[in-house]
Amino acid sequence: MPSAVEPSPSASGPRPLPVYFIGHAGVGLLFDESPRNHVVQDNLRAIGEEIRAITPRPKAILTFSGHFEASEIHGPGVIEVNVKKGTHIQHDFVNDFHDSRPSVYEYEWPHTDAPELAVEVWRHLGRAGIKAKRVERGVDHGVWVPFKLMFPAEGEDAAPLDVPIVQVSTFHGYDLAAQIRLGEAVAALRNEGYLIVASGMAVHSFEAIASIRDAATDAERERVRDLVLAESRAFDAALRAALAAKGARAREQALLRLAADGPALRRCHPTVEHFTPLLVAAGAATDADEAVPLGVNVVEPGMSYLNVRFA
Repeated sequence: MPSAVEPSPSASGPRPLPVYFIGHAGVGLLFDESPRNHVVQDNLRAIGEEIRAITPRPKAILTFSGHFEASEIHGPGVIEVNVKKGTHIQHDFVNDFHDSRPSVYEYEWPHTDAPELAVEVWRHLGRAGIKAKRVERGVDHGVWVPFKLMFPAEGEDAAPLDVPIVQVSTFHGYDLAAQIRLGEAVAALRNEGYLIVASGMAVHSFEAIASIRDAATDAERERVRDLVLAESRAFDAALRAALAAKGARAREQALLRLAADGPALRRCHPTVEHFTPLLVAAGAATDADEAVPLGVNVVEPGMSYLNVRFA
């Protein structure tokens, strides 16, 4: 589908680069042999192929990850931009794999960073009225785990990423409208060679998964599992409906109305850091962009692996 990913000339000049939201999953994405995980992997590989087909090549990928939220120490309303040279990947896993699968701590993902471009982004945020701090950190698993599949650096299917990555945080806290404003602030960078990839999850609730595991009996476990799956599917469907709204403002407002349903949001996102990258991506989209879900839909109890292209 080259027309969907290749910026093409128009009456007002070249189209801006697309925006992607990807469901990144955990490190199990790289070794789980379940049929469901293979579907999630294939979905991400297809997006990697799309990105590699973009011409002309982006000068950088601007990433927003559910695992890079601005530090509370800076106070509300401050964004962090990673300007470190030679970033390492962080083995920042939720679970402790030292006994069960110690090899995950040996995973690497060769990549290029560009501190000078990160500073360019930092300056742009300041001009756009966003308070931003420069920080130095590694690449969290919300980026390198899916990118390791999308842009494999080794093996017979090797297709390493040929542009640098620039990491920008989301805002700390629960001001969800601010995340959309952050997306709006970086939207202009789409015309300057930056491809925006936001990485989170449409549904992300370890709390819900724990409620299944902790049920007292098999019958109760099955009942809770069915309930959690129904809630996850309902939120995923409502999210897709919100994304289908026509026009940037209508799409953003539909997402905020969905988030305003506190009980539904809390059940599917007990904490919001995996939801906020989607709001940033939506904010970076314009009236000319359509939100297109990509790949095969995968929803399980407490998790949704939705992927979306805005273009």
